[in-house]
Amino acid sequence: MNKRIFNTLILVILLVTLSYFINNARIQNNSFFNISNNLERLILLNKDFNLYLKNSFKYNNFDIIQEKITKTKTEFNELKNTQILLDSNDQKIIQGLDKLSINLDKKLKIISRVKSYRAILNKSYVIVQRLKKDGINDNLTNLYTTILTLDKNPELNIKKELINLNKYSDLYKDKNSKFFLKHSKVIFLYKLKLEQANIYIETASLEKELNIFHKNYNQYSQEIIEKAYFSIIVLFLLLFSSLLLYLFYDYKLSQSRNELKRFKKTVENSDNIIVITDEKIRIKYVNAAFTKVTGYTMEEVKGKNPKMLSSGNQSKEFYQHLNETLYAGKKWSGEFINRSKSGKLSYEQATITPVFDENDKIIEFVAIKLNTTSEKNAQDLLLKKEKMLLQQSKMAAMGEMLQNIAHQWRQPLSLISTASTGLLVKKEMQIKTTIQEDIKILNTINEATQHLSETINAFRDFFHPNKEKVNFKLSDVYKKTLNIIQTKFKSLNIEIIEELEDISITNLDNEFIQVIMNLLNNARDILEISQNDKKLIFVKIYKSEGNIIISVKDNGGGIENKIIDKIFEPYFTTKHKSHGTGIGLYMCQEIITKHMNGELKVSNQSFEYKGTQFKGAEFKIIFHNTSL
Repeated sequence: MNKRIFNTLILVILLVTLSYFINNARIQNNSFFNISNNLERLILLNKDFNLYLKNSFKYNNFDIIQEKITKTKTEFNELKNTQILLDSNDQKIIQGLDKLSINLDKKLKIISRVKSYRAILNKSYVIVQRLKKDGINDNLTNLYTTILTLDKNPELNIKKELINLNKYSDLYKDKNSKFFLKHSKVIFLYKLKLEQANIYIETASLEKELNIFHKNYNQYSQEIIEKAYFSIIVLFLLLFSSLLLYLFYDYKLSQSRNELKRFKKTVENSDNIIVITDEKIRIKYVNAAFTKVTGYTMEEVKGKNPKMLSSGNQSKEFYQHLNETLYAGKKWSGEFINRSKSGKLSYEQATITPVFDENDKIIEFVAIKLNTTSEKNAQDLLLKKEKMLLQQSKMAAMGEMLQNIAHQWRQPLSLISTASTGLLVKKEMQIKTTIQEDIKILNTINEATQHLSETINAFRDFFHPNKEKVNFKLSDVYKKTLNIIQTKFKSLNIEIIEELEDISITNLDNEFIQVIMNLLNNARDILEISQNDKKLIFVKIYKSEGNIIISVKDNGGGIENKIIDKIFEPYFTTKHKSHGTGIGLYMCQEIITKHMNGELKVSNQSFEYKGTQFKGAEFKIIFHNTSL
């Protein structure tokens, strides 16, 4: 479920719950208020009943008392049928209601009985007063007075008065007196019953139970209200916290949307090609760079497999490996050779990444591709240029070689010519020669011929087309190179000081010969124009810290500091046009770094040799132990 929907749902649930609790608290509060009012009214009605019982002789409005009895029953029924009390599990409340019901029933029955007693008393009082008016025995006047003041004489002994009445009945036989005595007896008897009712009503203790229940109910309601308020506060805090979290999440979501918009804009305007496909590798989205490179719009490729761009220059196995990698949940990197809508080939360096859902199931693939067509074409052009420069360097070396060979051939050819011509002249002039003289001449010719043959072999070895790496001794290749070019060095009185360790390497021997020849010839050219009396070249082959180093150093004064960083640049030269093309050192750098995985450095060195201080340039070829 979406996090925002989930958070919103939680917030709504908390709001509904809080509303329910607030509404429930309001209902309970109203109910508590109504119950409190019920109890207050019952307490007031009970006081009215108590007042009525105390002044029953004076209270003659029976309709009012009946109305209060009815109202008391109604109030109590409302009280006990209140939902809060019906749902209550509080034993004090339950037991209190039961006691109230019993005591209230008792009191109402007594009140009803007292009301009946009072009705009889009222009737008898009326009759007594009427009989007194009609005339009774004068001896009964005191009794009449006692009856009229009966409610004002609490010390009167009613039982004693009833005994006296029995005596009066035997004495006074006239009709009025007889009826007077009869109703006087009724008054005394019901007065006694009223007193007994008052005594009984005190045992009912309704007022006490009402007060106890009121107290227990107030405590119970207070606890309920506190719990409700606590629940509301907790819910409010939860709601407030959820609201803060929701606002925070909404803020983060808003930031994410803004970032997503920026990302989308970046993707749209990116120079990289962006392609998004579904889990079945059907195109869902492409950016403007895709359209620019391929010529296809989003509408033209949507729902199609990106393989539609295939040029056919890549095998089925290539695409099979691509699919296996992606569906294994791994990132794939490689190069596509695609064909645009116009039919042009394009080279794209791509990275394709699978995207997973929360259940680690692949839902889409995102491809980021860099159009490398221009770089590819530039690389091809650079490769052709490099081959051309290499060929130029080779041809320059060949010209140098031919010059050296021609120089070396002059002496043996001269010997052959002189020996053969001298022998021919002697034979033509019939000059006799000894066998020893003929053998000496022929040996001279043979030695010269063998020297020429060795030179041809060296020339052939130098230009053999083998590009495979072979194992060879560095010192042997160096000596072979020097043997080819040493004539010019001797003619310039250049002394070569060697320090050669017996080190073998597996690499390109032919390219190494070309580099050594170039470095030696450069040193020779510098020394040719040098004013030094001694012209020296130091060649050292050695190992240092696991690396193999070939050093070629001269005493020609060194390279100017302002150009030393430029000498490996193509076509840079300090020589006259007639003496060089400027590609020698550049090609040496290319051969050592790119073909032989080594390093070529140059520096100016000051050094001492046989007590004399010299300065010159030192070229170092370094083969690191990791590249051997």
